[in-house]
Amino acid sequence: MSMLSSATGSTTMRPSPAIGRMEVTIIQAHNLPQVIWSSGKDGEFLGLPQAYCVFTLNKLTAQTVINKRDWSPSWNHTVSIDVRDVWQVCSLKVMHSKTLSRTHNDDFTIGNVSLPAGQVINWRGVSLGVDGYWRAFHRPYNAGAGTIYTVCQGRDRDGAECDRFETAEEAASAYDDVASKRDREMASLNFSGEGDYVGQHVKEEEFPLAGEDGVRVDGVQAGVAAMIRLRLKFFMRGVSYLEVTLERAASLPKMDAGLGSCDAYCHAIVGGYTFKSRLVRNSLDPKFQQTFRINVKDEQEALELKVQIWDWDRFDEDDHMGDAVVRFAPRDCENGALDGAFPLMKPQSDVALKNGKGQGSQLHLRFAYFPSYKLE
Repeated sequence: MSMLSSATGSTTMRPSPAIGRMEVTIIQAHNLPQVIWSSGKDGEFLGLPQAYCVFTLNKLTAQTVINKRDWSPSWNHTVSIDVRDVWQVCSLKVMHSKTLSRTHNDDFTIGNVSLPAGQVINWRGVSLGVDGYWRAFHRPYNAGAGTIYTVCQGRDRDGAECDRFETAEEAASAYDDVASKRDREMASLNFSGEGDYVGQHVKEEEFPLAGEDGVRVDGVQAGVAAMIRLRLKFFMRGVSYLEVTLERAASLPKMDAGLGSCDAYCHAIVGGYTFKSRLVRNSLDPKFQQTFRINVKDEQEALELKVQIWDWDRFDEDDHMGDAVVRFAPRDCENGALDGAFPLMKPQSDVALKNGKGQGSQLHLRFAYFPSYKLE
């Protein structure tokens, strides 16, 4: 908080200016526990929750609708609130209401999630040292108390192995390499994942609910945590963002012998970032529906997006099927002007990739640009 002196010599407090804006989407809960219902005749009994969410940041509160009795209620409710520093905590309560029409003072709290704003702003596992270099630290998935963090090693710009990096993105990539090897399919990564959004200043994942005492809340499925999926997207003041949505591919060639299909995933390379999409199995027209987010310095900056599409193999090396290349400036993306289908070419070739019917393979992309001057 900054201090402001008045003409009378007394001091008044005024809020610090916002460092940015947090856009929070409350998507869906999973495996909520039974709750206690009461009736005048039958007394108390256990039943399905009638859940709603209350989100709080900066003493501002937003509330979702109340969902009719459901173990896995869906809201897709978005709220946007200013953030004043990285230590501010986003707080979310999942509540149970005894009626659908309104909330009550005595509504039951099913569980809580608390998340510092800095956890969304910073790359996972990355911190800045006093020497000015970035480092990455990995803690195994589901590690117990007292587990020692591993210092992640990676490659610097010259290809030499190191454990300190000039940029946060290099450290984040080193973290991903270590986490993917150690945590395997349970790994939570910076540049890939199962969420609909991946990348800079965005976090989409499932968070476990905790009680008021901090203990994990188990759901109706015994021994399994109650979870809630959130998307937190941060817009830093003075920073412009570009979002590239990998919608789907079409007319891919058959790659798997016997099944006559392929297991497709993509690498998207843009602005010095390399993202990996989710894997879509057994489809020649895979739907990825995944967005990759980066910051850009200049709306006139010339960018190249290269999307490589691969076929995953369990026992052999993955097959590089083709590439789509788009050259553009961020300002070209406004109002959907760049959205559409782009031809896939065979790797390192000008020859079009085609399926068995001679149809050209395509990649459908969508672009969104958020200039900093429109976010002020």
